[in-house]
Amino acid sequence: MGRPIDPAMFKVDMSHQEMERMLSELEQWYSMAAQEGAEWITAAAAASWLKNDLGYEDDAEFEDALNGSFDDFLKAMPHLETKIDDQDRLVFKIRPDLPMEEWKPVKMSLRVATREDLWNVCFKSQHARVEIPEMEFEISQDGKRHIDSIYNHIAGAIFNLGSQVSSASGMYSNDQREKIGECLDELNRHLDLEKPWTWVLYDPSGTSMFQDMTRVVVEDMEAAVPEAVAAQPPSAGMDMID
Repeated sequence: MGRPIDPAMFKVDMSHQEMERMLSELEQWYSMAAQEGAEWITAAAAASWLKNDLGYEDDAEFEDALNGSFDDFLKAMPHLETKIDDQDRLVFKIRPDLPMEEWKPVKMSLRVATREDLWNVCFKSQHARVEIPEMEFEISQDGKRHIDSIYNHIAGAIFNLGSQVSSASGMYSNDQREKIGECLDELNRHLDLEKPWTWVLYDPSGTSMFQDMTRVVVEDMEAAVPEAVAAQPPSAGMDMID
């Protein structure tokens, strides 16, 4: 079971480390433009702003970071809508969130056993959370979209958790720091693929996806979104499930 994937996704290296940064900056810029009344934005204007904002010297350096064209980058994003306007320009807008009554809760599981699995790109919606059941570890939903390879999702979790402990060391007991250290070690072993493990994504909205859905097991969850989920505020960071 899977979802249709836009062929444009395969023209851009979605696992590139710059992708998440570019996407975040693009969404912030679009939000500012939308506040001024804009709905459709030209790809050329967005590319020019991103190049200047992120410090790329020219088009070649910018497209090298994307490992493809900016047009393909926009077309690859599942939450962006693109079209050619009446002046023959590529324009885009951010799709509005689905109304809650149209949500279709899903559980998506991928057994990570090869390097190819680690580099499969996971489009994690702002409503989704991820569990690694083998170590009772969770990446919580934080109200933001995250599009990156599974490898980079985990590497980011390692960095964030380590930084959190370093910046607030006084908040943790010696026992807690030891457990967090063990967790970080185990996450690194998962990146080394010492043994297969499972990436399980829960999304009440059903809008998350993977670039390669071939080995992803998709299960429909409850048809109705529980009130507790609807009322739950975004939660930042990573959790070790008790």
